[in-house]
Amino acid sequence: MASRSTLRAVDASDEWPLQLFVTYRLSTLSAKLNRQAGTVLKQAGSLRVPEWRVLALLAVHGEMTASEITDIAALDPGLISRAFRALELRGLIIVRRRDADRRSVHVSLTKTGSALHAKVLPIMQKRQRHLMSALTVQERTMFLRIMDKLQIAAEAWTVPATKA
Repeated sequence: MASRSTLRAVDASDEWPLQLFVTYRLSTLSAKLNRQAGTVLKQAGSLRVPEWRVLALLAVHGEMTASEITDIAALDPGLISRAFRALELRGLIIVRRRDADRRSVHVSLTKTGSALHAKVLPIMQKRQRHLMSALTVQERTMFLRIMDKLQIAAEAWTVPATKA
């Protein structure tokens, strides 16, 4: 974590140390949170994080295409495909290909998948409440606004061409 003196020094300088790069901070936080979530999910339902995300999305949205899940979850298509296989083998989801377009994969929860989601959801919600309790109401609002702004900035930025 950055010290106050480091933050003050950065405010007065154009040079940012690696540990203050947005991507570095988000990446390290994400890695810690995903490791923790992985432990919680394994204990609660023998699930991996991508599998949980698929179950959670299907519980909220109902049947979805593989590309919709990939886009919303912002995960690698290969990771989603492996999650589908694992969930289908456990009888938690149904994967169907539409006759009109065999490339289009549609996924839905089974009753067993819905039951597992219902079992794990309160545990994940409790974890979410714990994490967010570290922030005041105002900080939570600001955090979400900042995350939205960074998302928009990331989507708007184009990589400058480099000289060969």
